[in-house]
This record gives sequence, C-alpha cells and structure tokens, in this order.
Amino acid sequence: MEPSPLVESDKNWAIAAHLAPLLGYFIAIGQILAPLAILLFGPKSAFVQAHAKESLNAQISYTLYGLGLWLLAITVVGLVLAVPLALALVVLVLWNMVAAALAAGRGEMYTYRFIFRLVA
Repeated sequence: MEPSPLVESDKNWAIAAHLAPLLGYFIAIGQILAPLAILLFGPKSAFVQAHAKESLNAQISYTLYGLGLWLLAITVVGLVLAVPLALALVVLVLWNMVAAALAAGRGEMYTYRFIFRLVA
C-alpha cells in the first residue's frame, strides 16, 4: 500500500517544529516547549509527529550540551575550551535546524546529528 501524499499544512507544521525553537531561545526553555507543543497539540499525522519528536530530541540534547559548556566555562581552564566549543555548538544547532526545515519542506525526514534520542 502506498503512503498517502503529504498535505501542505503538514509540511508547514513540520517546518515550524524545527524553526520555532529559534524564537524559543529568547524564553526560558522555550526551545524545548515549542516542538513539545507541536508534538502534543499539533496535527497527529505521522510526518508532523516524527519531525516534532526529532526536533524535541535535538533541543533537549543541545540544551544539555549548553549546560555542560556553562559548567565547563565556570572553571578557569574550562573557559578556554568552552568558548570555541560554544561557537561550534551554535553552528551545529543552526545548521541542523535549517537542514531539517528544508528537508521537511521537501516532504523528507531528517535525522539530527550528535543528539540523544530520549523521546521515542
């Protein structure tokens, strides 16, 4: 049996699941709440749900990485390592979010790199 074609609104919701966390970074844990809200209250299509879960897993992972870098930065030696690692993390986050949004717009799945899969 062939899968049903994606409707444009499903693609839009999937794109939002990946890009909404950008706004969420300006609100405490908003980067996690945005994809979580889409997962819980958005369309229940398998496509949207899969993208929301992937985005949620990524944002949880990136938040944990950021906390780890913050803890590293409060040490004298760690500050030398934390700054370049933080810049690399920002590049990784933005790269993955944009690539995932583009894939969602094409109707494809995307797998974030270097994340934990905590939400199944």
